[in-house]
Amino acid sequence: MRALGYRTLAEVLASVRGVMIANDRTYSYIGVRGFFAAGDYNTRVLLLVDGNRVNDALYDQAYLGSEFPLDLSLVERVEFIPGQGSAVFGANALFGVINVITRRAAAAEPSSAGVTLGSGGLRELRASTRAAVGSGALLVAASRSVARGEDLLDPQQGLTQGTDYERRSALHARYEQGSWTSSLTYADRLKGTPFYPGLIFNDPRSRYRDTYTLFDAATRMRIGPHSEFAGRVFVGDYRFVGDYAVDYPPPTLNRDIGRGRWWGAEARVFSTAFADHKLVAGVELQRAGELAQRNFDVDPPSADYLDDRRSATRVGLFAEDQWTLSPRSTLTLGARADRVSGNGTQLSPRIALNHRPNDELVLKLIAGSAFRPPNAYEAYYAVPGPGGSLANPSLASERVRGHELALEWRPRASTRVAASLFDSRASRLLVLGYDAATELFQYHNLGTLHMHGGELELEQLWAGGGRVRANVTLQRTHADAALGQTGQFPQRMAKLAAIQPLDGRWTLGIEAQALSRRGSAPGQGLLHATLATLPSQRGWAFSLAVKNVFDRRVFDPGLDAQAMPVIPQPGRQLVLSLERLL
Repeated sequence: MRALGYRTLAEVLASVRGVMIANDRTYSYIGVRGFFAAGDYNTRVLLLVDGNRVNDALYDQAYLGSEFPLDLSLVERVEFIPGQGSAVFGANALFGVINVITRRAAAAEPSSAGVTLGSGGLRELRASTRAAVGSGALLVAASRSVARGEDLLDPQQGLTQGTDYERRSALHARYEQGSWTSSLTYADRLKGTPFYPGLIFNDPRSRYRDTYTLFDAATRMRIGPHSEFAGRVFVGDYRFVGDYAVDYPPPTLNRDIGRGRWWGAEARVFSTAFADHKLVAGVELQRAGELAQRNFDVDPPSADYLDDRRSATRVGLFAEDQWTLSPRSTLTLGARADRVSGNGTQLSPRIALNHRPNDELVLKLIAGSAFRPPNAYEAYYAVPGPGGSLANPSLASERVRGHELALEWRPRASTRVAASLFDSRASRLLVLGYDAATELFQYHNLGTLHMHGGELELEQLWAGGGRVRANVTLQRTHADAALGQTGQFPQRMAKLAAIQPLDGRWTLGIEAQALSRRGSAPGQGLLHATLATLPSQRGWAFSLAVKNVFDRRVFDPGLDAQAMPVIPQPGRQLVLSLERLL
């Protein structure tokens, strides 16, 4: 991540095979293996931090760009598991699970301070420290960044200036003592909204504010010669404020406020008491005590158009058995039952056969299903008047069934080849429809989708620490007419990332990405380069990243096929980072 100049989780995921990232200049959105829906709030992937669910309780959104509450400097690694993961993780794991692993407090640098300067007036300060507290270790990190953003040219409306700004503050604390770990994460981001259908163009009052707080405490302990217990409790709070400058007339500043507060607990037992079996069973509980949505006019002031408050509960029971059939074959059988308020019980099975013909080759056959219940926004958001919304509390859960055949070949320790064929079928997808007679929007269970394709990846390491990873993805998507905007996921993707050590501690990182057409957005090819030093035990670390080296003019799919078919993306950007390890 450091050698390639990544600053956000979205940039990390953009390099993964089968994954597409798009940005509407406010949030980053993910598409996986053929599925991408403009306007979807990343509700169909599950985001975890150290195994703890991060999707908020109100919108079920996974935050991937600068809205992600953690600084990437605190991340040890990122795991991405494609496919249907509800049998293990429950709701929202329709097309993939992202697990962000943070740095352990005991292994972090004692103290550090850094500054980042970049294009668009980017300025960032960050600091972290580690200290012994009692018999444990405490890590505390904080950052503050501001940016004025770019002057952007919309193909239809012209130049917008001073609307792409951003201000962000973040705090993270982690304490480790024996088998206990606890963490507190807080982030507050204010982001201007340069492009959104129906808003007054070039009005800096249109903006989003996201405030996220998450606390969790976990333990892991032996409970016998063959068993282990893991438990966790957590509390979360998410607050959204959206300001929209609209021309009703008269010109009006409208405001959305969303608030989700939740708490929960989970417990798992791992056992190897039975020969040839690795068993895990557990229970999860999440209680959303407050799911609140409000809409009103700020200027001129008005009475509330919406004031909806409710609560919800989800409970999950799961079990999985990894059965060793032979020294070279294992069979994994798992299932999970989830009960979500107002949506009944959902059963998600999974089966995976793993066979190793020899020491170099692994073959996997995986089949499973996943579900996603409608969130409070989709079911209960309602604002009267033209361009408003109708609630639909009768919405049902989405379902996805998937199959995958994968292989991994390691002819030597320095070479890895991975390939997969996948097929997924989704039903009852939630679609935002528009009634021309009433001029109102409303969600319905209308969509069916069939996605299939293949992926190939090669990774090679060589003497001296250099490495290269290249992958290609070919896929097709077939959707019914109800889904409307189809073909927004590229049929072809190719990605290359290479890191070459130079003299001493210096490295040169090169990343290239090519994507075919995505709906109205033309195909694109981008090249990024980063010159960096890897951090030593004490001293300075340096990074100079050049994004979009050739200053290509590129676009991502827009939020609306008619009103905003494409959204312009950044041209060439320079980002300079200096960090002092103390």
